[in-house]
Amino acid sequence: MLIMNYVLFILWGDLGGSMDLGKKIKLLRKSKNLTQLDLAKSLFISYQLVSKWEHNIAFPTAETLLDIANIYQLPLNYFSDGEEVDGFKISEKERVFVGFTEYMVQFDNDWPTLHAIASVSNISETTIRKYFNSINELIYAYIINIDQSIKIEVEQKVAENKNIMTIFLEDMAPLLYRKRFELNVLYTRSYIKNIWISFIRSKYKRILSNHKSAVGNDSLELEYSIEILISFISTWLRQQNPENLEDFQSRIKKMTSVNINQWPMFSNQ
Repeated sequence: MLIMNYVLFILWGDLGGSMDLGKKIKLLRKSKNLTQLDLAKSLFISYQLVSKWEHNIAFPTAETLLDIANIYQLPLNYFSDGEEVDGFKISEKERVFVGFTEYMVQFDNDWPTLHAIASVSNISETTIRKYFNSINELIYAYIINIDQSIKIEVEQKVAENKNIMTIFLEDMAPLLYRKRFELNVLYTRSYIKNIWISFIRSKYKRILSNHKSAVGNDSLELEYSIEILISFISTWLRQQNPENLEDFQSRIKKMTSVNINQWPMFSNQ
């Protein structure tokens, strides 16, 4: 991974700093020795669409960007600029994320546009377009930004082969709770929740499959287990006022310490 990041850094530098999305897609394709048709087949799309992406005539959706990152095992920030950005620009980019959050808080069901985000925040559309050519690029980067610190912590604990439920309750849950405001929005806005859930399902399946308890075991059981954990999180954080961290941890410990047929809903008593 470090070698790939270094190579990309050198290539991007030779191309003049920040690279547009089309060039990044073309670089990926060339580095994997893929034709436009090969890349298209892996994504179940037409090669003409890949060509349009590479020429910045059309842009992939946020969900497609996440699929590409997953299929080709890319660093999740591959499609977001930030490799050669100074402190001021990082702060400015964070302001764009805040503006997007403000939009989502105000609008439950209206598909966002860069213009609409600019109109409800103190950020000009020109500033937003310095970093994102389309709303799908912004959604992709926003999701990666929210998840980054959580992913790093979980990967570290999985590498240590710490008990998965302990990782979930003691390491992951506190990080989720700190981001409960943004996560509540991701879980409750119709235009982004399916993208978010698909992203975490795919990514955490890949991460947890490296845990010693998953290696060599039934892959379907792993999927069931991940769905249970995802359901715990989404049920908790989509509430208007999520219960505090300690209450959530206590509730899940209680539920998972007994057989499911002893849960009140499934009990014969």
